[in-house]
Amino acid sequence: MGRPLLLALAFCLASSLAMGADTLKVSLIHTEPWAFYGSEGEQRNTPMGIVVEANQAIARESGLVLEPVLEPYGRIGRHLRNGDFDLTYLIRSPDRDDYVEYVGHLFTFQSIVLSRPSLPLRRYEDLAGLRIGLIKDVHLNPRFDEDSQLQKVEVKDYETLVDMFLNGRLDAIAGNSVSLPYLLQKRGHASLAQRPLVLQQTEAWAQLSKRSSQRVAIPRLRAAIDKLRNQGYFEDLMSRYGALPANRTMVNSRM
Repeated sequence: MGRPLLLALAFCLASSLAMGADTLKVSLIHTEPWAFYGSEGEQRNTPMGIVVEANQAIARESGLVLEPVLEPYGRIGRHLRNGDFDLTYLIRSPDRDDYVEYVGHLFTFQSIVLSRPSLPLRRYEDLAGLRIGLIKDVHLNPRFDEDSQLQKVEVKDYETLVDMFLNGRLDAIAGNSVSLPYLLQKRGHASLAQRPLVLQQTEAWAQLSKRSSQRVAIPRLRAAIDKLRNQGYFEDLMSRYGALPANRTMVNSRM
């Protein structure tokens, strides 16, 4: 094999390795409005949503290739723990501290509870006796999560949660201040999101698996996220999807 051919092969191999080092596999939670597939026109079967657009912006700003895969919430933790995926965007939670590194803070929203107008929530104690729906394995607030006196009904996703609430099978629903108002508005019941009981402020972070082979990308990811956040990109993105702003005056849970 001649020297020019060997040099060409070496160059191709080096280029391939370099491209691989710049490519991360990203796990996105498959639920509206975070990450979902469009259903109409040119957007049909096209990934869209808050974290889809955030991922695209971070990719552009960092120069990295961030390949998104939409997955159910329950699979994301397992895949990050095993190193099957490199990156995700989820709330910062102590139960993931041992297997992810927190790369950058994207935005802040809230953990909330919404109830029927006939059952107003002015304080945490008003939750007593209510049939409250929530997503299985979700963490909303330590007091709420550990409160065995509350009547909690666990379901698999936010769509089911909201449908059960609107069908009268639940007195209240608990979750984040993005998904619940978005889905209620989509179903023509936006007014039901006007007076939530706020359990706590919640931060969403980019999280890299500690078993990822792409840890070298952390500085580029962090710099891109910090720049976008300081420019107000993430807040603008959230508002386009109808998220309740984190600084809005709401009922306090008095915890």
